[in-house]
Amino acid sequence: MRVVVIGAALLVALAACSSGPQASAPAGPEALGPDGLRGLAPGVAKAATGTTLAAEPMSGFDGCKAYTFAGGPAPEPGALEAEQQAVTKADDLNQKARDADAHVLDPGLRGSAADYAKSAAQSAAAAKLSAQAAAATVVVTELREERAAELAASGGAVFAGDKVRSVVAPPQVKTPEGAGAGTPLADLHRLYDAKGLKPTPEGHFAVAVPGHPTWTYDFTAVGAKVTYVALLDASVKCG
Repeated sequence: MRVVVIGAALLVALAACSSGPQASAPAGPEALGPDGLRGLAPGVAKAATGTTLAAEPMSGFDGCKAYTFAGGPAPEPGALEAEQQAVTKADDLNQKARDADAHVLDPGLRGSAADYAKSAAQSAAAAKLSAQAAAATVVVTELREERAAELAASGGAVFAGDKVRSVVAPPQVKTPEGAGAGTPLADLHRLYDAKGLKPTPEGHFAVAVPGHPTWTYDFTAVGAKVTYVALLDASVKCG
C-alpha cells in the first residue's frame, strides 16, 4: 500500500510540472521576417536546407533554380527543358531579327528601283523575324509568370548556385507587420511608407529588411492587393 501511495504522489507531481509555468507556450503563427522562414534565411546555403525544400527544382530561369517547400506540388515533368527551349528559341529569333534589321539596304537618294525593291524585301523579312521574336518572347514571359505563380502558391526559395536569392512566403504567411498575400495596397503603404517602401523596376514594391543591408521585402501586387511577398537579396545574381 505504501508503494501505491508514493506512486500516486509522483504522478500528481509530474502532472503539476507538465501543466505549470514550465510548460512550453504554443507557437505563434509563422512569419517571414528578418530571420527568414523555416530555416531559410539570408546567407543560408542550399546544401544546408536539408529536407525543408523539395528535392527537385520546379523552375530554372536564368541560371537560378526555384524549389517549393517540401510537400508542395511536384515539378512538372520536363519543365526545365521546356523553359530552356523557349528561352533558346526567343534568343535565337531576336538575334536573327537584329542581324536582319542591321543588313537592310539603304538605297539613299541615288538608289535605283532595284535597290529600293531589294530594301523593301529585306525590311519585310526583318519585320517578319521581329514579329516571330516578339511572339517567342511573350511565351517566355508567360512561362516566367506561370512559374512565379506556382512558387507563390506553396512558397519556397530561389537559389543562384548554392546561394539563396529569395525566400517566398506561402499565401498564409505574412511579414511580422502583417503584410502578405491579400493585403490591400493602402495597408501596405500605411505599414511601410515611413520605412522607405519604394516601387521597383519590375513593378513590385520593396522595403529594406532590418539587419540585412542587401535584403528587401519584395511585394508583388496585382490590382489593389498584394499577391505574394518574398525576402529578396538583389546582390545575388542569377546566371
